[in-house]
Amino acid sequence: MDGILIVLAIILIIAQRLLVTYGQCKITVNQESEKREFIVQGGDYLINYLTANGIDISSSCGGKAICGYCKVRVLKGGGDLLPTEEPFMSREERLSGVRLSCQVKVKSDIEVHIPDYLETVRKIVKNRTYNPNRRWRFIIE
Repeated sequence: MDGILIVLAIILIIAQRLLVTYGQCKITVNQESEKREFIVQGGDYLINYLTANGIDISSSCGGKAICGYCKVRVLKGGGDLLPTEEPFMSREERLSGVRLSCQVKVKSDIEVHIPDYLETVRKIVKNRTYNPNRRWRFIIE
């Protein structure tokens, strides 16, 4: 029974990659004081497109949504927050469109703001909110 479910899951994944096409999508990135745009073939995760275009995004889990480091603010597009992202988001982040870039599948044009992570780390150190015994999560303001 388990083997049948695994085979069906694999067939569905392959069918989705071969049959579902999202066409050309424009990704607009606002990072610090610069704005970049690039056109991609939709269907992959945002973090992959960003890194492929030279935009560094912190991530230590390889896109499995278990570290919460790859936060970006989605200004346009991107869809709804997924259940896999909720544990990493504060109420304010949920309301302001913060998402994990490893969980955002690009299906249409999207605009994102990437925070200055160095400034985020400085705030954590300054406010002494970092506890090495807890998972490191930060809030994008």
